[in-house]
Amino acid sequence: MDDKSFLSWLVQRKLVYRILGILYYKGPKDEVLEALVASQSPGDLIKGIDNSLVQEGWQQLYLEAQGREKDMGYRDRLWNDYNQLFVGPGSLKAPPWESVYRSKDRIVFGPETLAVRKFFQSYGLEVQLLNKEPDDHIGLELEFMAYLSEEALAAYEAGEDATDLLEGTERFLHEHLEQWVPNFCDDVEKEAQTDFFVGLAKLTRGWLEVDAKTLAQI
Repeated sequence: MDDKSFLSWLVQRKLVYRILGILYYKGPKDEVLEALVASQSPGDLIKGIDNSLVQEGWQQLYLEAQGREKDMGYRDRLWNDYNQLFVGPGSLKAPPWESVYRSKDRIVFGPETLAVRKFFQSYGLEVQLLNKEPDDHIGLELEFMAYLSEEALAAYEAGEDATDLLEGTERFLHEHLEQWVPNFCDDVEKEAQTDFFVGLAKLTRGWLEVDAKTLAQI
């Protein structure tokens, strides 16, 4: 991978992880959906990615974001789906925390949460609501990957060594995201009531596959 391709990959990587993180952590906010619709081409951000899940998932997100402008009740259905899947009240259809999927008793704030916190802290980061909000929320984990990608991009552009940052993302991907997100995406695809979140799950699953493969090649 030459310098230009490497920089383009880092930019793409940062943006995809950031969009995914925002959608899971803050929900389908209007500004994010508007950005999806306003893009010159729905495939610009994922250009060059040869993965059917990424392509299908992104296309679904784009079409669903477009459709909301013609359906006044769509925003309500989208937020209702988001809450039933990830927020509550009541039993969640797809709990968004690593510890739930990796612990025998499906508990929140388990050992996995503390392991994620330790990983964040090793790069100088802490969640804003420490001890009140699980560090291992999928949105926070994806945003962490976006942050390290952004830091690697800045280091590389400044002529500095970005190896530690890239190795950090690779370790976090293998030690955490790959250990539970595929099962989480299974639940989202099974339980979602809107094509938007089915598409989001497909995109997430496919993107992690692509990212692991690219990191291994680099």
